[in-house]
Amino acid sequence: MSSTEQEDIKRTFHGSCHCKFITYTVALPQSLLDNPRGGRCNCTICLKQGFTEIRLPRSDFHLISPSSLSECKDYRMNPEHNVHKYFCGTCGIHVAAEGSFEWKGETVEFFQINVVTLEQPQEGLDLSQWKMCYSDGRHNNFENIRDDVPWPGGVL
Repeated sequence: MSSTEQEDIKRTFHGSCHCKFITYTVALPQSLLDNPRGGRCNCTICLKQGFTEIRLPRSDFHLISPSSLSECKDYRMNPEHNVHKYFCGTCGIHVAAEGSFEWKGETVEFFQINVVTLEQPQEGLDLSQWKMCYSDGRHNNFENIRDDVPWPGGVL
């Protein structure tokens, strides 16, 4: 098997909010598991939520319960932004986000999960081994990602 084929292999893991109203599975690529990294942003919403993200194709996320993300609570911080932050109305845990934004004249669509909602322990997934990278969303400075320390106003 070539190294490219190895990277394309995906493993399925389970995740949920704290009270288990929201449960899901997600397929993570082996390349991410070999070099596990989550992202932290210093914008006010990500900071206050404690959101640690990984972006992935929406098709790699499979909601088990409820039957649709529309049954979750949906926080939209700004009506001008097409960003939906889905969370549990009972325990308040933010599980996923999706939407689109304008970047350099183009529309970028995204889907992301909150890494810390992945169940622990799970064989092949140890969140204590994950490293963080940091973006400066507070100043829309998404081109300069840091691997060592958060941007001012961010958190480890």
